Amino acid sequence: MLIIPSRTRKSAFVLTLSFIAAALTLIACTEPPSWQKLLASKIRQQYPAYKVLPLDSGNLSVERPGMSTMPVDVNAIAAFCLRGTKDCDYAADQMLLQLQKP
Repeated sequence: MLIIPSRTRKSAFVLTLSFIAAALTLIACTEPPSWQKLLASKIRQQYPAYKVLPLDSGNLSVERPGMSTMPVDVNAIAAFCLRGTKDCDYAADQMLLQLQKP
């Protein structure tokens, strides 16, 4: 049987508490995720040159260099995402393909 000195257990306990406190602080400082933010992130990842602007309606406006600005209906894509992973992936892929076209 391995005996751990009490000083080591206290250090581990303090380290664990510090980690939990830091994680809770980080969580408290960030905004909760939304479909608008998740889709904006997906667009920026696929097309780094595009500028994605959130609209008050909850939708997105995507400014594409050399092409017209294109709206993205976030609620329509979110409805597909609520149906399941395959539907969500399909809707997001279709949105990304539409953003590619002039």
